[in-house]
Amino acid sequence: MNANNTRAPSKQTLNRRALLKGSAALAGIGALGLSQMAQAETPKKGGNLRIAILGGGSADTLDAHSMVTQPDSHRVMALYEGLTQLNSEGKLTYVLADSMEPNPTATEWTIRVKKGVEFHNGKTMTAEDVASTFRRIGNPDAPMAQAAALKPLDLGNLKVIDEHTLKVPMTRPYAAFPECISAYYYFGIVPANYDPQNPVGTGAFKYNSFTPGQESVFDRFGNYWGEQAHLDQLTIISSFGADTAAFNALQGGEIDIFAYAPLALVKQVGEGGPIKPLVSKPGQWTPFTMRVDQAPFDNPDVRMAFRLLVDRQQLINISLSGYGQVGNDVYSPWDPAYDSSLKRERDIDQAKFLLKRAGQENLAVELVTCDFAAGVVQAAQVMAQQAKDAGVTVNVRQVTSDVFYGDQYLKWTFAQDYWGYSPYLSQVAQSSLPDSPYNETHWTNEEFNKLHEQAQATVDEAKRIEILHAMQKLEFEQGGYLIAAYNQNVDLMGSYVEGLKPAATGLSMGNSAFKDIWLA
Repeated sequence: MNANNTRAPSKQTLNRRALLKGSAALAGIGALGLSQMAQAETPKKGGNLRIAILGGGSADTLDAHSMVTQPDSHRVMALYEGLTQLNSEGKLTYVLADSMEPNPTATEWTIRVKKGVEFHNGKTMTAEDVASTFRRIGNPDAPMAQAAALKPLDLGNLKVIDEHTLKVPMTRPYAAFPECISAYYYFGIVPANYDPQNPVGTGAFKYNSFTPGQESVFDRFGNYWGEQAHLDQLTIISSFGADTAAFNALQGGEIDIFAYAPLALVKQVGEGGPIKPLVSKPGQWTPFTMRVDQAPFDNPDVRMAFRLLVDRQQLINISLSGYGQVGNDVYSPWDPAYDSSLKRERDIDQAKFLLKRAGQENLAVELVTCDFAAGVVQAAQVMAQQAKDAGVTVNVRQVTSDVFYGDQYLKWTFAQDYWGYSPYLSQVAQSSLPDSPYNETHWTNEEFNKLHEQAQATVDEAKRIEILHAMQKLEFEQGGYLIAAYNQNVDLMGSYVEGLKPAATGLSMGNSAFKDIWLA
């Protein structure tokens, strides 16, 4: 570990701080105690925050536009920023864009970027950097992870009006453009000469060092355009091979935060001690993915049967220790267009009927899983037990992250994955179109695709919601996702770690709110 790390307070100090927060202590506290409490609530500058995030490997990256694993997402959120992003409540906000305005038909957008924003290399951000970023992501010869979301853009005719204004013509109407680029861990604005081997962004932290599968270190960016980070340094450690090792490191003061910790540990750490939990709102989802183009899941009856055989609340109670909300096979629950009328109950008799009709009685399948998110492996085991009630044998095969995200990634017939929250159309672009970068179910549906184009072209919000409801119903009835739950993440941290609030995005540490964190 870095010898310059801020030392964690002793256990006695932590317990004393916890005691001061109790109502009994407050009743007798004097003027000196109140002064000490006021100081404790005032953000303190300095320190190196050490975070353990499991799930990384040799394929880890700092590329602004190629995130795959959980550690990747938090690294890029420290380094880069987008034109827009979702705040901790899942609401669209403008960041590097001052405004994004469409013409009446949404066939052209005018983007005005913030003035006085500096990249980590000292260059001032301009509209040309935004244009260059779009061209890099959407390059047809080497498309990046989220090229599908930029498909409507006429990249060859982007027009820089002045240093801070960019005209973006579309090849077809694109009413949802700002929300579809809000997953800024895919759409970070980078300078025109960007080199991922020397990563430069506009974030509150700048690159120091990076070893894939091991550790990444970032320093506070002194010329950050917004409110400065409190921390001097941020270290993300992905080398812990198991939950136990990371938790032991937290207990021993070697790290300050164990992100995405096992949910069962919340009760173990208790209240008022040297470790405290941060429990998110239900935002993450870890679906079972059924490839619709491979047997047996190429039969819609089999896919429906699998959805019907799951006892969702039981799965949440066991695999997530109750920290979740029942999911109904439709993503984006915080989107205003989410259709909450789509609900699904367990029905073993109907599942058996559908399997018999499909000629798949006594079906046996392999479910590939990996410990890339809290509760995922346990959910696979629970699902396998529940499937027996319908005469289905699910053989759970757990692999390492290097294997899961290796050559077979996005090719597994039956597997799991994890996602953070995105608005519905943004998520569709990521996972549910023929050219989506992470179409892990290989779902393609002509009617769905046409509705998607209509939704993108519809400026009237009420009419667009009607179209989105029709899209959601199609996936609900025919798609390849089995979404049993919207998960709550838990981060475990030393009680001296301050500044974080629960988020609804499915992303750890208050939606990666690194610049808000301080060490008391």
